[in-house]
Amino acid sequence: MTLNLAMVLEFGFLLAMVIAAFRDLAAWSLPNWLTISVALGYFAWAWASGASWSMVGWSLAAGLVVLVAGYLLYTLHLWGAGDGKMAAAVALWIGFQAHGAEFFPFYDLFRFFLVVSLAGGVLAVGALLVHARTGKPQLPPDDPNAEIAKRNPLKAKARYGAAIAIGGLDFWLRHSQVACAWWSC
Repeated sequence: MTLNLAMVLEFGFLLAMVIAAFRDLAAWSLPNWLTISVALGYFAWAWASGASWSMVGWSLAAGLVVLVAGYLLYTLHLWGAGDGKMAAAVALWIGFQAHGAEFFPFYDLFRFFLVVSLAGGVLAVGALLVHARTGKPQLPPDDPNAEIAKRNPLKAKARYGAAIAIGGLDFWLRHSQVACAWWSC
């Protein structure tokens, strides 16, 4: 296996997902520089891997659809703005391609959101357990709803940035050239 630019960029995606997860868990934020790095990294990867214009177009469409969905979730106060932007940047990498499931062309994007939902649920249950044990809800700093969440832990916020990173890691493990070199994808 020879190392090429596309593989280096795939490692960059992996590193960005790890940073996003830890940053969200530690500071309740996904910085714009990280989201922009993930998005621009896709275009560099597409060029380095020789992706077709059609593939790039479908990836842009997926990113746009997820950005609109993320904005909707943000307006409903279910996600933070950074969550929607990061999910859209990850969706660029995933695209609307079938990747081995030709019968369902949106399979990878569907699986991404399934993994994000499951990981978000696990993180939410973990936050509830921390609240039950310590009496302190898991909240972002200076949250105006802190008093409400102290009385009702089900009103606390979930850390979807970490869940989005876990969904991105799942995609990377199944489609990265590096990961596929160690096991079949």
